[in-house]
Amino acid sequence: GDGVQDAFHDDPRVFTLSIHEDARWPMTATGTAGVGEGGPRVGSAEDRAGGLARNLPVPAGFNDTEMAFLMEEAVLPPITAFVPEAVVLQCGADGLEEDPLSKLALSNGALWRVVSQVRDLAPRLLVLGGGGYNPWSVGRAWAGVWATLNGFPVPERLPSAAEAVLRGLEWRHSKGRNPPDHWFTTLADRPREGPLRPEIRDLAVRVLAP
Repeated sequence: GDGVQDAFHDDPRVFTLSIHEDARWPMTATGTAGVGEGGPRVGSAEDRAGGLARNLPVPAGFNDTEMAFLMEEAVLPPITAFVPEAVVLQCGADGLEEDPLSKLALSNGALWRVVSQVRDLAPRLLVLGGGGYNPWSVGRAWAGVWATLNGFPVPERLPSAAEAVLRGLEWRHSKGRNPPDHWFTTLADRPREGPLRPEIRDLAVRVLAP
């Protein structure tokens, strides 16, 4: 997030890159730490911190197709060019369609593909949790992250012991009153592909601009 970016603002050893929802926190202020008022919005595509930061604010409805495009066009190229010795991946689950606080529309499979793509960019990889406010979508997503990292296949249907764990969760939210059955019985969401919108193509160009 913006705090991590600010912590390494002028450190030439660290390249930070963030994909986050546009016009939502942390993009609520002007300027960047160490720059002062009047600078680019924190987290905007023009926010480069001290030079080694890239921000990709994506619109509501951001889907699997658009994530795949940004990974190939705007995420993997600059990271590869940086030649990192280690990668720290904060893999939040609040971009999933079931999350109550965001308006993004990703499947957990899109997150797993990101993990798979990033895994081989450096000899060392540390994967951390992040946002995520639906206990079922977080648990299912992170079980799949662990499977991806370890080369385990994701079963089409969960064994009874895993299903019992998911059925034992509670969530005091309107979406938790009558949760769909697949939140208990499966890990993998159905793909949530969609149109590749012009603003996503434009975002890739802006982020890669000198």
